[in-house]
Amino acid sequence: MTHKALNLDSDEHVIMEVRKHWIVFFVHALGLLLAAFLPFVLFVLIEFFMPQLLSSISIPGNSSALFLFIYTLWLLVLWVSFFVDWTKYYLDVWYVTEKRIIAIDQRHIFNRGVSNLRFDKIQDVTIDVKGFFATLLNFGNVRVQTASEDNYDFFMNTVRNPERVRRVIFSQHNINSRV
Repeated sequence: MTHKALNLDSDEHVIMEVRKHWIVFFVHALGLLLAAFLPFVLFVLIEFFMPQLLSSISIPGNSSALFLFIYTLWLLVLWVSFFVDWTKYYLDVWYVTEKRIIAIDQRHIFNRGVSNLRFDKIQDVTIDVKGFFATLLNFGNVRVQTASEDNYDFFMNTVRNPERVRRVIFSQHNINSRV
């Protein structure tokens, strides 16, 4: 989404773009890559441990063409899953401006939520970095708590550099509370 599509005020600019860490998409993509080889692994395991099972199955016609067709459908499903994961990863973003936080939550391929939170409504910003890899790769969860009566919180998992995100949000909050 371009900054023009955010409907910013004339005196408002994007200070920071907050995205999930690349490891999130990498883990999903690695899982899909491993799933692409799953039919071959199953075939080898069945051939090794139960060879009589494959010889007892009688399929009329060309069985290798049938296997190729089913495998191609499997790859198509994996490719669509990869595309959906990439779309959700790329379009799930927070924009921090001088006046507010704009949170775009890409829930599904055709389901997106856009929320705004002005800095005068912010009560607290907490970060949570758990685990060895989160500490090593510098990612964690960021929660922005509001001071309104509905207690609506902005929350994003596995954010890159969460301490920097917290620092920028607090500095903008302090600037806006002085004005």
